[in-house]
Amino acid sequence: MNFRLVFLLSSYLLVFLGFAGLFLTEELSSPYLLLAAVSWAVGASGEMRSGKGALSGFVANIAMLVVFSLTLFSILVLQAPLLQELVHFLLALQAVKLLAPKKARDWLQLYLLSFFSLLAASALSVEISFAAIFVCYLFAAPWVLVLFHLKTATETAGKRPDMDTRLLSWSLFRLVGCLDLVLFSLTVFFFISFPRVSAGLFGNAWATGSAVTGFSDRLALGEVAEIQKNNAVAMRVNMDQPGSQGGGDFYWRGVALDLFDGRKWQKSTADSIPLKRQGETYFVGEAVSDSAALIRQRIVLEPSSSAALFTLSGPVAVSGRLPYVMQDPLGNLRGAYPSPFQISYEALSLPEGARQRGGPAGGALQLPKTDSRIIQLSRRITDGIHDELKKARTLESYLKQNYRYSLKDLPVGEGDPLAVFLFEAGQGNCEYFASALAVMLRSLGIPSRVVNGYLGGEWNPYGEYYLIRQSNAHSWVEAYFADNKGWVTLDPTPPTLRRSRSNIFSSFTHFIDFLRMRWHRHVISFNFSDQYEIFTAIKRPDIWFGAGLRDFSLKELRSWFSASLSSWMGWAIVLGCLAIGWNWLRKIKRRGEIRAQGLTYQATERYRRLLALLRKRRLIKEAGETADEFSRRAESVGISLVKEFTSLYQQARFSGHGELTDGLKKMDQILMQLRK
Repeated sequence: MNFRLVFLLSSYLLVFLGFAGLFLTEELSSPYLLLAAVSWAVGASGEMRSGKGALSGFVANIAMLVVFSLTLFSILVLQAPLLQELVHFLLALQAVKLLAPKKARDWLQLYLLSFFSLLAASALSVEISFAAIFVCYLFAAPWVLVLFHLKTATETAGKRPDMDTRLLSWSLFRLVGCLDLVLFSLTVFFFISFPRVSAGLFGNAWATGSAVTGFSDRLALGEVAEIQKNNAVAMRVNMDQPGSQGGGDFYWRGVALDLFDGRKWQKSTADSIPLKRQGETYFVGEAVSDSAALIRQRIVLEPSSSAALFTLSGPVAVSGRLPYVMQDPLGNLRGAYPSPFQISYEALSLPEGARQRGGPAGGALQLPKTDSRIIQLSRRITDGIHDELKKARTLESYLKQNYRYSLKDLPVGEGDPLAVFLFEAGQGNCEYFASALAVMLRSLGIPSRVVNGYLGGEWNPYGEYYLIRQSNAHSWVEAYFADNKGWVTLDPTPPTLRRSRSNIFSSFTHFIDFLRMRWHRHVISFNFSDQYEIFTAIKRPDIWFGAGLRDFSLKELRSWFSASLSSWMGWAIVLGCLAIGWNWLRKIKRRGEIRAQGLTYQATERYRRLLALLRKRRLIKEAGETADEFSRRAESVGISLVKEFTSLYQQARFSGHGELTDGLKKMDQILMQLRK
């Protein structure tokens, strides 16, 4: 195996891993990423073909000076974000180094730049993809540094490393493997033991990702349709009372809006008041006497441009590490500010069918300039019905049965969009259905408002939680009925077309999402409380093995051992087979190494075996004793085969010619005879 080729491939792989970490953050400018990728490809191909850089040393120095000057100009004059420009400077400097001629110090500088790239990626990313890059880098770095040390040491001794085939030996792989295991163990130990700065510290500081539209204080008709085309994850919810595992019709309430101008909805008031707090728990309204009937939700909300907190309808309490929680007269819950990172919290909500508390406020009866046909249609459908709730249910059923759900060809042109939806198009998405129902209810004197949030979700069997995507975005209606003492949820959208659809890759995607959630829970969100739990568990074995450890009797131990015997035997057989296979592979590897070293080396190895065999017969070659002298001494004690073996060895070792292959076979035969 060519040492130079292995060294170059390993070095460029290390540089690539640092670059890949920055690429996966999706936070850097495309020109810089393209520059880094092209320079890596050109530099690697040129180095492997000719060993020369694409740029001369003088040009490389000028390029580095230009890069440094441009970075200072961007920071001081253009007032560009500091971290962004430093990372761009890092990529540009790395590109120059990849294209320049490389001496020992240049390789070290490239390794250092790749390490800084990895550090920058850790500050910019909280995704599990970084974990794969980090682990690969953790195992690749010791290997590359060992190869670099061998290269420089060999060159210092005046030799060419690519000509010394003994450098890439099996012992080298074992050494690096041990270093990798030690380094990985230390990394895990330090991660658990030392206080951590939140991962993704600078996060999306300059990110320009799309906002989570539809969940602000206003909503234009047709906006939810754009969200529904996005399949990105919005939140994950674990519930104590999940109902069906298919993602039933759970309404995840986000923002309620009550003012409508015919085309868009908004809140009538922005006044919000902080909720009463006890520890980490915020209470929504008055306490509930029967807390056992409440539905507990543990919610992990993805980064969002909105401060809205999503819960099931009828929340009574919210808890978590939130600076504060506020509520407006419409019942909307919001945090302190939009979070660029994941946030986790728990919510307690009233069971399904319970009425959301509070009376109508703001513009619950406000009507814009409305097409008279809409009012006439509302009265005609509910003619003869006196109960307001029954009127609302009748209108809800009418819209479900007579109109089609669609994300295309929405009535957003000139004129009244609701009139076009009801009397011309006959199709629309959820906010058209919700807006039409709200306007029709208000025309009958029933207070109502439109609510934006999410509907349903995919059940993830691996993590046992609901996965709610942006495509689950939904609008519905809350109507107030004084006789029923609360707000009632109404949804006029056809149910068969609004549910989440699974595909053939759903099982795989659910598993990947489960890993991402575990990554965020146990790595990104790892904190002092988690550290305390780990150290407490170490001090208390009953936490690991159960509270009944103290009462574990000898009889129970015998029973447990008997039940586990078959499993133990199975594992013993598996481990035994692995050990045998490992030993067999080592022998094959050793033989392959010996063959690869050449006939001279093979002959030397066989002579060492001879000495080992004779040592067992207490015939030891003395220091300063030549091979011929030793063979004569062996012949004097009756071992005549040693003289013939020595002759074959000397021919292979020193002559460099002859029938060496046959000689090696003859040496093997002599060794077999001596063993007998």
